[in-house]
Amino acid sequence: MADQVKILDLDFVFISYREPNCEENYADLLSKVPWAKRIHGVEGFDSAHKAAAELAETDFFISVDGDNIIDESFLLQTLDWSRTDPKAVHRWRAKNSVNGLIYGNGGLVGWHKETCLKMKTHENSDSEENEIDFCWGVPHANLHNVYSTTVINSSQEQAFTAGFREGVKMSLDRGKVIPPTEFMQKVYKPNLRCLTTWQSVGADVEHGRYAMLGARAGCWHTLIKGFKPAITRNLDHILELFYRMDGDVDELIRTYGNSLRQRLGIPMADYDAEASRFFKFCQPQWINRGVQDLENK
Repeated sequence: MADQVKILDLDFVFISYREPNCEENYADLLSKVPWAKRIHGVEGFDSAHKAAAELAETDFFISVDGDNIIDESFLLQTLDWSRTDPKAVHRWRAKNSVNGLIYGNGGLVGWHKETCLKMKTHENSDSEENEIDFCWGVPHANLHNVYSTTVINSSQEQAFTAGFREGVKMSLDRGKVIPPTEFMQKVYKPNLRCLTTWQSVGADVEHGRYAMLGARAGCWHTLIKGFKPAITRNLDHILELFYRMDGDVDELIRTYGNSLRQRLGIPMADYDAEASRFFKFCQPQWINRGVQDLENK
């Protein structure tokens, strides 16, 4: 592999499953990256990414989730392999369409084909920690810059599912369940801030309340009900839970919130639309740095 590579010289693979906005997002990607390829409808997160690696013709490729809209400034960047390991998974941040959070969830990802094809995660996992996500068992370069928006509120179901999955993952300690009595002491504090933001903010956008409900329900079902965290990869099961819920969304948000506060001591707010807008208004403006600057430096 060359010492440097332009993003414009890399393959992009759009990975979609059944996101309600995937067709318009793919059309948007093609308007910016006409050479982009697509994998659609492959069951399983690990299997879908392996299919993308097989389709890519460059040794290093960029994956774009079905709910993702890229920022064209990304295409002007050049990767310098003296700065990061090309075999590591390169994860850039995204801005969340519901709560304004900026972190790795839903962002653009750079993959070395060999790394992607050899990993065993999610449905193909050979360890407990790899059942939930790529981040704990595969070498990662978690990067500072934001180059996309993850749009997770095109339907009630999409918003709830996205919130539920993050409600589970942000409640764990490296993929393992934290006992409720120890939660506030052991939870990783940056994860707690993300979790409580998911649970509190978003009433100002369409279907945003369903993302808030999902985040509360995911946390509750994992830490209190005792569901295995691997539920995050079973999208049908998550939707079954959603369709079985009985009651007004605001009432359900309050019910889950009260239980989480009582059982875990978790701090969350019941923000309405006005408070959600104000919370996002008060967040500092994000400033990008170098394309390979790490998020913790």
